[in-house]
Amino acid sequence: MNSADTALWWARARALGPARHQSGTPAPDGFLRLLEPDASEVWLLPAHPGTAGPWMLDELGLNGPTVEQPNTTARMLAAVVRCCWTDPEAAIWPGQDADWDTVMSVYRTFGDRDETVVHRAATGAIRRLHSGAWVIWDEDQRVVRLGPRCGTWENADLTVLRELYRTLPAPTPETLEAEEEPDA
Repeated sequence: MNSADTALWWARARALGPARHQSGTPAPDGFLRLLEPDASEVWLLPAHPGTAGPWMLDELGLNGPTVEQPNTTARMLAAVVRCCWTDPEAAIWPGQDADWDTVMSVYRTFGDRDETVVHRAATGAIRRLHSGAWVIWDEDQRVVRLGPRCGTWENADLTVLRELYRTLPAPTPETLEAEEEPDA
């Protein structure tokens, strides 16, 4: 791949964010390849140092972290990590699919608000995370999994996430069954 092709890849990444490609697509210089679980596709993401702050991301023309409603968004990301990270001692990518009710059973433990408020906040948070490629949210199937940006986290970040993972409650079958029961 020549420098013009690499420059075009970087321009696409700045304009469109992470994108899926056929698994045989070569990675341009400075990009990470994250293989989908079924190996049919690959995500290509610009690689940057783990210490890159907002100024460096801005210089590279890359989006920074999602910051709208940061507390709600962070809680949702924590719930998704808890439900989709299959083994906290292993790599986080690609994780496993989790149904929406499972994620919500963890998300609800972050506070006791009115169910309408919880649903609205959770829906907004999952959509923000999906638009930033932090999670992959299939709204029709009501399934969520970790997005490709999670696959770029450094090992030092994973150490902190492992501790967070251990402190979060696991989704419980009783919680899921209670949610599914119709009101009498």
